[in-house]
Amino acid sequence: MASPVASSSRTTLGSLLRSSTSSSTSTSSRASFLARPISSQVQSSTFSDAIGAAAEPVALSAPASTETNTSNDAVEKRRLRRTLMVQLSDLGSTQTRANSFRPYKQRLNPIDAHKLTLKHLVASTAQVGHSLSSLKSAHQPYIYGQRHGVAIFDLERATLPALRRAAAVVKAVAESDGVILFIGTRPGQQAAVLAATKRLGSNGFHVTAERWMPGVITNAPKLLATAILKSIDDLDPSGSANTNRLASQTLQPDLVIVLNPLENSFAIREATQANIPTIAITDSDVDPRSVTYPIPANDDSIRSVELIIGLLSKAGQEGLRVRAKKLDEADKIERKVNRTLHSRVVGANFDPRSRSAPIRTVPNSEQDDD
Repeated sequence: MASPVASSSRTTLGSLLRSSTSSSTSTSSRASFLARPISSQVQSSTFSDAIGAAAEPVALSAPASTETNTSNDAVEKRRLRRTLMVQLSDLGSTQTRANSFRPYKQRLNPIDAHKLTLKHLVASTAQVGHSLSSLKSAHQPYIYGQRHGVAIFDLERATLPALRRAAAVVKAVAESDGVILFIGTRPGQQAAVLAATKRLGSNGFHVTAERWMPGVITNAPKLLATAILKSIDDLDPSGSANTNRLASQTLQPDLVIVLNPLENSFAIREATQANIPTIAITDSDVDPRSVTYPIPANDDSIRSVELIIGLLSKAGQEGLRVRAKKLDEADKIERKVNRTLHSRVVGANFDPRSRSAPIRTVPNSEQDDD
């Protein structure tokens, strides 16, 4: 909003400009202006100074007015949006700010698998594949069509069921106290991978390096010997690492989740060789037959990757919660059984005479006489 000084300066400037324009229309008025006394010329110079002084506040106040109008427009848009959602809820709509898709919160608070809908997948651009020239033939059942030469995934019949099946697998593995390994080596995936690993606690591990080191799963005792070598007992008599002893100290994952399988094909191959199930986001340029549980979706979009890995980690967290609940119930049952057995043992060994007074012996009178 312009200042009062600037507005008054504009008013003075406009009136002076109009008066000068009207005076310049005739030659006689121009001559009379030249014939004015010195005091009138001083007033004219004052008029010129007023023009220069009034121009500066106008130029300085313009950006402030633009910023204020922009903020007012944003506030008005938010108010109209809230009013519209209230009106739609009165008509029966169930969409609110709580259940609407907000991409910036998928990493912090991911949704559950049973709450996932097509609007979440579409908003995260999970349906966009690669060009038709790089389309794998095994992806034909998962393709809905093409647009501008780009393959479009069938979200309703391919991506959504695959995501829910993968979430069920992750939940079952976490419920059985399994180890889950997340692999995401592309720039921008590290934050989502770290958040998912933290969500699983001691059951989650991650690889966010530039590339997968071949042999981490199949040749772990030899490759990781220097990292897990702790005592002299881990050495052979010859001084080399005892691979049999080190193999018992390595921990193999029970499930491997790959976010970019094209760059981590060695990890998928090693997991398959070790009979470890794999879950991967298979884009249209990746063969889905190389993965145990493929998820046909866009692996180039950070938004879709965060949505998928957040959903899978949330399923694993639910599995850990179910496991903890089962362990608590089993612990309660065990303590109840122990209390019952203890009470039965105490009841069987109970002697009524143990609580009676001790029997007192009366001396014989004949013995006393002797």
